[in-house]
Amino acid sequence: MNHPDDVNDMPDAPESGHPPASSQASTHTDTRAALIEAGRTVFAHKGYDGASVREITRRAGANLGAITYHFGSKRALYSAVLASRLAPVVDRVGAAATGEGTPMERLAAVIDVFFHQMAKNPELPRLIFQEISAGKQPPPEVTALVQRNAGYIMGILQEGAKAGEMRLGHPLLTAVSIVAQPLFMNVMSPLMKEVGDVDLEDPRTRKAAAEHVKAFVRAALEPHEET
Repeated sequence: MNHPDDVNDMPDAPESGHPPASSQASTHTDTRAALIEAGRTVFAHKGYDGASVREITRRAGANLGAITYHFGSKRALYSAVLASRLAPVVDRVGAAATGEGTPMERLAAVIDVFFHQMAKNPELPRLIFQEISAGKQPPPEVTALVQRNAGYIMGILQEGAKAGEMRLGHPLLTAVSIVAQPLFMNVMSPLMKEVGDVDLEDPRTRKAAAEHVKAFVRAALEPHEET
């Protein structure tokens, strides 16, 4: 017996009555990707609780049972949506954090990564902050990605402090302070445009914002001369 989701997802069967295995795999992957993309839009605009299974599946062009069939639950889909958007950011942060240059230069590169990735995925901060601001625990997969991201930045800070290039503070609190600036600016982007005509969708303005954050971070981490 076919799963209800198979009605829309399965291609026309050949004369044997069984679709090729490659077609089944391709259709499964396409439907899964469509659900993640639809979930990204709905979760970002309505939050987890406000997002309905019916709207997500309708946007994805899938049957109502597709989320259960492909992910197991709405919560699992939410986790997949967040991980699919956050994982590439963390990978790029890792590449910048372990690349060439001094600790401060690599930290500046990390800040550039955040601004660039937020421009490509403006809904990502909302997806993350909605659950946290509601007092909910993020999915374990997302927590693991956030920990890895923080680890990259804390590694730079500890290396910079050891080299005498940066002041030694609390690594995690400092890392959160650094990441919070591009994330919060992105969330506040519509209001910033309304209040001060600061449009982060404009590449020049976004670059200026990144330079502002870099200067802010350099001033905060610059070692104080002993008197």
